[in-house]
Amino acid sequence: MEDAEVNYLWQSVCEADDQSAFRALFDYFYNRLVRFAADLAGTREAAEEIVADVFVQLWKNRRQTAGVIRLKTYLYTAVRHRSYNYIRDHQQHQWLGLDCIEEPAAATQQPSLEWKELRQQLDAAVDRLSPQCRTVFRMVREEGFKYKEVAAILDVSPRTVETQLVRAVARLREVLQAAQHPAR
Repeated sequence: MEDAEVNYLWQSVCEADDQSAFRALFDYFYNRLVRFAADLAGTREAAEEIVADVFVQLWKNRRQTAGVIRLKTYLYTAVRHRSYNYIRDHQQHQWLGLDCIEEPAAATQQPSLEWKELRQQLDAAVDRLSPQCRTVFRMVREEGFKYKEVAAILDVSPRTVETQLVRAVARLREVLQAAQHPAR
């Protein structure tokens, strides 16, 4: 969905209480925001609750937030704040367990299965990145945010975003190289 379409739907929500437009925004952003919140809060259940709360508050306060120009940035920032509040309130620390990653299926000679195995290895490598590195990578490469937008949402400098993205790409490059040249 393009920014112009998001803005049009948001305008319909604010000006005409358009529930179908709100539902379209919810459907579009929900999974993306849950994945983002899960990276921050540590669990999918908490992430789903956080995102649902953000949308409930967005609907309740639609008149007061009608002036929001970049809804996407607003939503990610709201989810970030709620995720940090969740961590604080529940005194949870996110520790990355490397031993819980499943082994990819045995390689076969079929190209589609080789591609599937490589994709699993890359997904596992993304999951093993540090939380901040993983979040930055997903926001820039998968969600299409610009460095400055990610920096604003995460409340870090654009240079930090760039550094984290370079680290993520370097780690993923290592995984690709290891897949191309397995130990003999």
